[in-house]
Formats: sequence, C-alpha cells, structure tokens
Amino acid sequence: MKKTLFAIAMLAVALVACENDPNDKKQEKLDATIALAEGVEAALAEGVAYGSPLAIKGTVTTNAALTEVVLTGVAKSGDAYVAKGSAQTLEQEGNEVDQLWFADTKEATHVEVKVVAGTKAASFYYALGAVEGEWNYGVWCEPAATVMADIMIPNHENNPELYPEENTGAGSDTPSFISMDGVNVNGTVKHIVSLNELLPVDGAGASFCFSNVLQNTSNKAYIGGERGYAFTDIPTLTAGTIGRQCDVYQYGEHKLDKANCKTSALSRVVGSWAGDSYDAEEYAFVDGLFISIPEEINTLADQMRAFYMLGEIQRVLDNATLGVENEPTSLSNKNMYRRWGKAGDNAASMAAALGENFRAGDYLIMRSHSKVVEGEPLTYGIIQILQLPDDSGAFVTDEATGKKYIDRELAQTIFLKPCYLNIKCQMVVAK
Repeated sequence: MKKTLFAIAMLAVALVACENDPNDKKQEKLDATIALAEGVEAALAEGVAYGSPLAIKGTVTTNAALTEVVLTGVAKSGDAYVAKGSAQTLEQEGNEVDQLWFADTKEATHVEVKVVAGTKAASFYYALGAVEGEWNYGVWCEPAATVMADIMIPNHENNPELYPEENTGAGSDTPSFISMDGVNVNGTVKHIVSLNELLPVDGAGASFCFSNVLQNTSNKAYIGGERGYAFTDIPTLTAGTIGRQCDVYQYGEHKLDKANCKTSALSRVVGSWAGDSYDAEEYAFVDGLFISIPEEINTLADQMRAFYMLGEIQRVLDNATLGVENEPTSLSNKNMYRRWGKAGDNAASMAAALGENFRAGDYLIMRSHSKVVEGEPLTYGIIQILQLPDDSGAFVTDEATGKKYIDRELAQTIFLKPCYLNIKCQMVVAK
C-alpha cells in the first residue's frame, strides 16, 4: 500500500480545478482530433450515478501545446449543444488526456470534451446514458476555524450552591465542538458550535470536542495522571480523565445525548519532529491531498470533486474498511488524542516520561459513521493544526525528579484560548 501513496497524491493534485474566467473571449478553432481510450465511449453511454465520476481518457493529435481540458455535461438541441452542468476546467500537460468528469446534472445527453491550447480550442461530444440517483453530500472547508477548551461549566451537579434546582446550569457559548455534517443553529448550518447551540438538538450532529483536561466536572476531583487539553469524540466526554462530564448533564428538557451522535474516530498524522512515530510517505500523502483540495468551492461539480478527493483517505489509508484484508488500515482510529501524555502530578505520572502527541503542522484525520441512519457511509475529513494555545507557562519542574508537569492552578490559564485549525471535510447534507 505504501508505495502507492505518492502516485495517488499526484492524482489528487491533478484533480484540482482551475478558476474559470467569466470574461474569456470566444476561442479560435484548434486543429485537433481526439481518440478516446478503449471502453470510454461505452462507459459514457452506459450512464453514471449522480455525483459520481467518469474517466475521460484519450490521445489528442494537434501541433499546439494543450493547456487545459474543459468537461461539461450538455444537452443536444437541434444542431447545438446547451450546457446543463458546470464547466469543469482542469489543467492539462501533454497530449494524453486522463481526467474525471463528475456527473453534476441529470439533464445532460452528452459530455463535451473541449481541449484548449492558449486562445484556441476544439470540442468533441460523446453520448451519455442516464444520470440517476441522489447525491446528499457536500464538502465543508474552513481555513480559519477556531475552537477553545472550556473551563468547568457550573451546574446543579458540580455547584449545587449556585444552581440548587436539578437540571439547571450556566451553559456555555464557548466554541468547543466540531460537527462534520453541521448543526442547524437558527436557520444557519454551523460546524464549530458551543454547548448552548448543541443542546436544542440534543447533540445531533456533534462529532468531536476540544476539551480541557484538569478536573472531573461531576465531582471536581483533579485528574491525577493527565493534564492539559485534548481532541475527543463525544462518548469520551464522560471518561474520568476528560474534563467535560458537565456537558452531558441534563439541562431542562435537553442534554447532549451520545445516542444522537455519530460514531467518530481520530487518527493523527505527525511531522518529522515525532521521530519513530513519523511516517514520511503517509505524511506526504495527507499533506499533498490536503493542499490539492481548494478552500473555495463554488459549484456543485466542485463539491463532488472535492468529496471524491477526500475519499482517497478511505481508499488508500483506511482500506481495511473496504474489505482489503491483505492491506489493513494504517489509521489509528482512536477516540481521543491528548496534547500531552503523563502531564499530571500523581505518582504514576511523575514516574513516567512526558509525551507530546501532536503540535502545529500536524494533521488529524476525522472519520465518522452514523449509528442513527442505516446504510449511511463513512465520511472523512482532515484537520490541519495551525496554532495551538500556548501552554508553556503552565508547566513547572519537580525539584526531586526533574520531571516537567502541568501545575493544577496554572492549568486554568490554558483554557479559553483559541486553537486555530484549517479543516476540509466530507459531509452528509440533511434531507
């Protein structure tokens, strides 16, 4: 599997669409012919599922240097062809065409293949079978997402003096949660949300939390072996070594119900700083794939292409989920990753080495699968960690052992500070 990573990364880069110029002038006729590879016309005539790609392969004969290929779903009207889908413009090198057209319209009767050489172009038309089915997916790109690890949220359970009535509490507007599919908040779909925004929908759509690690928020007991902050899935919020038990408390008629949340997992892809944990090929693949997916997605075809590109995570790195037994997954698929390991102050932690699990420049791969909607596929996303909260001031050194750990009081200074992320993610669109 590993030896294919770079080749597939290059394929992903080749899939990136160029920006269309709405002010393009009418192009001159290019003297060119094209011979499609065997089986391509038959595949086009057979049709395709809505949102799926068809491979357009062929050899162009021309004296000019090709610069791009434009693929468009069109409908024949008399002697003319009328565009029904978006013009999918892709960079082209050489005379061998090997591109993907995404079925972004059900009205097309043909696919137009336009080969371009500077100001000249030639168009060729191929019959297309029926485009059928539904496409209830999309892509979420947020180049400057901000999450914060919250402090302990007071409620009746951990602060009955302040909140004497059961099922009451302060709530929180801190943006601590990531939703791969998005949460409808007052008519707007949001992917970075707070507890107060999740409670009205009982947690539906929540995927991960950027959490503090200091105290159990049910009983206020300090977490002895661990300290700092972590990325975690929703069920793990109730774990004793995560400081977010208060989030799943009943507030009035609502609660962050784990049963409404998807089964989600995280896999870290670390840089060369991590020593033996660094996998150069895997990092290069994820880095290349992430860079190749544009942050601005303007058309339905752009959405379909980006969704397909993110699917390379499953096809290459998580292929055990596809039943490839002899090449098992290389993704860790864990329920959480702490920033630090053994940063607490109990005896066991003080006897162990402090471990760093991720830093700025690393990637986290998100994987999600619904327990609620039967038959819903796995979806994937990539988090690029841009900047983490500065926690250096929270560390102290034990005089007896020389061990660095996060001080209980100084840990409070870590929370409610921004963590900056760049996220590109497949999503299931609510029907």
